Amino acid sequence: MTPTTDPHLDPHGWAAPVDWRWMLALGIVMLLGGVLAFLNPFIASLTVEAIAGATFLVAGAVQAWMAFSDDGQDRNARLLNGMLGAALIVLAVLLLANPLAGLVTLTLAVAALFLAFGILRSVIAFRLRPHAAWGWMLASGLMSVALALLIFLTLPEAALGLLGLFLGVDLVMSGAMSLGIALGARKG
Repeated sequence: MTPTTDPHLDPHGWAAPVDWRWMLALGIVMLLGGVLAFLNPFIASLTVEAIAGATFLVAGAVQAWMAFSDDGQDRNARLLNGMLGAALIVLAVLLLANPLAGLVTLTLAVAALFLAFGILRSVIAFRLRPHAAWGWMLASGLMSVALALLIFLTLPEAALGLLGLFLGVDLVMSGAMSLGIALGARKG
């Protein structure tokens, strides 16, 4: 591959998705958001819960609209789509109407997902056992199970800040990744 002088291409010739300065700005904003989430995990948890509620509301409305507007579906499919839309709307209203109960519900769902992921990773690890990296998969599975148990044992208190802490971790990691990409693209 021949070198190019196009500023949007890195030395390998891959197109850069955006200008490095925008990626740098995104990284800084995400890092600041992560720090704010760590400083007040309760408010961050409420924010996560409100976003989840709004998302379920929009998804339910779209699902219900599809049930009533798609003439290509048979009656049973339309009924099932309508019921799914109604269930999503009810879930959204429950989350948005009582945010504290919604936090407990979402935290319980996160704990259940961690438990399921942990069990599945552990089963996969034992299936991979002859391979060298099976222990890492098992360690990941056991860590997920331990986190799930920790959440279950500390409910409902854990619900007040756990989602906010998860948001903080995600924002800090994503911000650091964006900064790394931006600085790498700047040098290239």
